Amino acid sequence: MNVLFFIMIFSSFACLLARDPEQAIGAALLGAENAVTLTIKMLAVYALWLGVLGVMRQNGVTKALSRLFRPLTKRLFKGEKEETNDLISQNLAANFLGIGGAATPLGIRATALMQGEKTEATNNSVLFIVLNACGVQLLPATVVALRASAGSASPSDIILPTLISTVVTASIGVTLCFVFRKKK
Repeated sequence: MNVLFFIMIFSSFACLLARDPEQAIGAALLGAENAVTLTIKMLAVYALWLGVLGVMRQNGVTKALSRLFRPLTKRLFKGEKEETNDLISQNLAANFLGIGGAATPLGIRATALMQGEKTEATNNSVLFIVLNACGVQLLPATVVALRASAGSASPSDIILPTLISTVVTASIGVTLCFVFRKKK
């Protein structure tokens, strides 16, 4: 796939360079400048939310959110250890708050505990990956930050549609996991 993308980008740039060299160089430089600017802005957003998550951990808010999600995780992920359920709950809570970068290490540890020594994915790990892929977000912090950096007049307009769409996709994903689990 990387080779295909390289060929497409290289051939497009070569055509533009042959047609209008000044515009090609300018477009490449502007694209690089925009990429660096976006990277710095996103780094600031992640630093902010990871700081918020750190404060939440120190004040016990993450534990409270974990307790809030625990009945759901115990019901969905039957047979998992308490430590695994805590990690799953914290991962879901971080995703719920739109702090996906902070949720990733928790998700990796939870998946490793669910898998153990098994080489094939377990039903619980598949369900967990599906929930992470279409996780319910109350506050899509990254998208709001991207919209704000792009100059949106109202970057937070995305919150309600995101909440609705993630609830729908998560519900469908969980349902499909249980349907295919029973067929297997």
